[in-house]
Amino acid sequence: MSLRLSNNKQTPDIINGSESNKCIIMSETITTDKDSFLAHRRKQEELHWRRKGNVSGILDSILTVEVNTTELCNRSCVFCPRHNPEVFPNRNLHMTVKGANTIAEHLGEAQYNGKISFSGFGENLLNPNFVEIVREFRFYLPTATLECNTNGDRLTKDYITKLFKAGLDLLYVNLYDGAEQAEHFDKLFAETRTNQYRYRVHWATADHGLILNNRSGVIDWIGVEEGDVKALQGKPCHYPFYKMFVDWNGDVLFCSNDWGREHVVGNLLQSSVMDVWFSKPMNKIRRKLIKGDRTMSPCNKCSVDGSLFGKPSFDLIKEAL
Repeated sequence: MSLRLSNNKQTPDIINGSESNKCIIMSETITTDKDSFLAHRRKQEELHWRRKGNVSGILDSILTVEVNTTELCNRSCVFCPRHNPEVFPNRNLHMTVKGANTIAEHLGEAQYNGKISFSGFGENLLNPNFVEIVREFRFYLPTATLECNTNGDRLTKDYITKLFKAGLDLLYVNLYDGAEQAEHFDKLFAETRTNQYRYRVHWATADHGLILNNRSGVIDWIGVEEGDVKALQGKPCHYPFYKMFVDWNGDVLFCSNDWGREHVVGNLLQSSVMDVWFSKPMNKIRRKLIKGDRTMSPCNKCSVDGSLFGKPSFDLIKEAL
């Protein structure tokens, strides 16, 4: 069974374990366009809440913990701030295994069993200790779903094998260059006898298969107009209610779209998940966004809609504040 992403192709997803412990994704049709990937993510969100049933703790609001393990990337995609090194330069900074141990332990103490997404602002495979980092998260989070986004440039048969032996559940390979990339990766995955991967195609459409945004105002070269940002004023944003973004040094940003790192609301090397997720700075921002108040920076520059996911998390935290 292959999980290859291709045009108009039925691709049954794997379910790793049962709904009561760990679940990856549900069966669906995946194409190269952005809407199909949104549908894929929505099904993941639906499954998250179905697993919780009628009993939801306040930390169940965290659907995803996005982890940025490195400040390096070997590509410079036009839709990314790294396209201009003066705007977002490469820096040789990495999450350490010790740091990953502490962060994962804190998440484990909070009994987190949602999704860990190794994604962030860089190419995680450029962290020299990435396999060990995955292993730390798996040790402390045995029922969480561990995913990784990669451009695939560093993937080899041995590396793929090590990643899944360390405990990775799903690998998203982003294809930027052309159809020949899929053929190359097909061979690699066939050699490792794994079907726990997906392709995301970014070369086939003008929008790169993404909902393009200005990365909280950090970039100005993708055609986002000032009117697009102003049109969002008054509209609540769900991001700080359902996604926790953990930087390479343990800092938790209020939003995964905060590429300028304007608001650090805590640090998971120093504090518990509960203390960070409900810190005073985080709740102050949430109270504004509940009312649709996007006047603070970087929200006043951001073109992200923010309401496509996370409504149950938004409602859960709104009631608690």
